[in-house]
Amino acid sequence: MLLTTVRDFTPMIIDEPPELAGKNAGPSPVELVLVALGTCQEIVYSAYASVMGIELISVKVDVKGKLDLKGLFGLDKSVPAGFKNISFVTSIESPADEESIRALIETVETHCPVMDILNRPMSVSGVAKLNGKEVYSSP
Repeated sequence: MLLTTVRDFTPMIIDEPPELAGKNAGPSPVELVLVALGTCQEIVYSAYASVMGIELISVKVDVKGKLDLKGLFGLDKSVPAGFKNISFVTSIESPADEESIRALIETVETHCPVMDILNRPMSVSGVAKLNGKEVYSSP
């Protein structure tokens, strides 16, 4: 179980289920990725609907990810450690016409920052320090 903070918000508990040696005291890091995608899309829907003059009654994004623990635990090198795939279903309620909603959907799909992060290959680098001394650098 970890306690993490973001900006000046109340600390958040991040944990794993008991099957992964956690205490189930909070969402896991990979669950937070799914939450980030769904909530980012919902926020971008609201923002662009306002800009495009489209009335929304509600938007709900349900996100699922397929994770194979053989990859996480290094039991099969052909299996990725992270999600094999992520899927979502967006449920929209609106009095707007289908053409306007399609335009909104296409806008959200191409402008949601978390969707962009997950879809676009990018460099991620970091260092690990032991007692203040750098002992590892990721590519």
